[in-house]
Amino acid sequence: MSNKLAERPKIFVDKVHLKGFKSIEDVTIDFKEGLNILIGKNGSGKSNFLELMEKVLYHPRGAIIFFDYAKIILKTNDNHTFFIEIERPSRNISYRKDEIDERQYVIEKFYLDNEIIFDSSIDSMLRKPFLFKGKKFYYTSSATYALQRIGYQSISPKYIGFNLPDKLEYIATSGTFTFEIEDLLEASFDRSLNFLNSLLWSLEANIGDNAIAEAKNEIISPEKIIDLVNESISNLLIPQQIIIDNIRAFSPIEDLRFNKNINLYNDSKRIIVENIKLEFKINGNWMPWSQLSDGTKRLFYIISEVTYTAGLILIEEPELGIHPHQFNLLMDFLKEQSEHKQILISTHAPKALDHLSPEELDSILIASYDLKKGTQIRHLTSKEITKAKKYMKEVGFFSDYWTLSDLEE
Repeated sequence: MSNKLAERPKIFVDKVHLKGFKSIEDVTIDFKEGLNILIGKNGSGKSNFLELMEKVLYHPRGAIIFFDYAKIILKTNDNHTFFIEIERPSRNISYRKDEIDERQYVIEKFYLDNEIIFDSSIDSMLRKPFLFKGKKFYYTSSATYALQRIGYQSISPKYIGFNLPDKLEYIATSGTFTFEIEDLLEASFDRSLNFLNSLLWSLEANIGDNAIAEAKNEIISPEKIIDLVNESISNLLIPQQIIIDNIRAFSPIEDLRFNKNINLYNDSKRIIVENIKLEFKINGNWMPWSQLSDGTKRLFYIISEVTYTAGLILIEEPELGIHPHQFNLLMDFLKEQSEHKQILISTHAPKALDHLSPEELDSILIASYDLKKGTQIRHLTSKEITKAKKYMKEVGFFSDYWTLSDLEE
């Protein structure tokens, strides 16, 4: 398999069975590869469902869980199937106080084409290797990590909530990049959005590689390292073009750049780059993050994160705070991105459904709340799809049909 992520086989969530988390008592539902839309009234449990999906797919081996059971079936475009199963058994077993281990309350299993290759409740399987396409692998930190190790694209989820992150280094506040003079391979910087993290990792690698190349020929001086850092910042500290293109096409933002007042100095042990911060061009004027409207900020956040995320993308109510016209553009963007990514959005907005073709109506997930059963999620029935297609063909938009129907009841 190729080491290049873009060339690796794709993997997507096919079906989930979830139990015991907030309003999620017992839910089973399947997904499509591209865009999936979860729609329902307030209090139906949409946010709880997205949150639990993220927790299960991010679950590190041995960690305590706050749900009862989860099974996620993953399929690939090279015809393999994987199961992730995580369970918290009943606690009515008596242990001596000094023998209790929270990990005993979590059983994790991982299946490859219906063959179990890891079971945390069986000692002999904890360090047992498994074979895949003629190579030997070990199940170590998590299922998502194991899948990347054996050659698949990332399935690690990105959860985009309706609130912006509390900290947005290099965007809302100025960020710092520190490079240790004695260690040519490692820099330290605050984490931010995915595309900025990638940019700063590339900057770190470039500085380290250039410094090592220089050191092979001569003893490298701190002054030379400063020159290398300065050169790398000038050449590499530029927002990626794909981010700029998508932001420009689907939001009011016309361009991005880092501010021109970046400071660089050293204290004999380290080189410190300060005042790294993005600026945004709107209506021909450059301005800081603080001057953007709340809707524009959210558009930038969603578009930049979706552009630079390879795994499953979970988006909570993307319509919130966004002008209807801009929301239509955002849905165009998400539909375009879903051609090569799996995206699940929750929404109250029937207009989101207009971005599905008549052949894609089975990508709609309807959430409701039952007093006895908790959150319930279902697809449209065949009869409902037939009636909806007829309306779309003869009358108009599916969102109008949705509003006039009782599908959400």
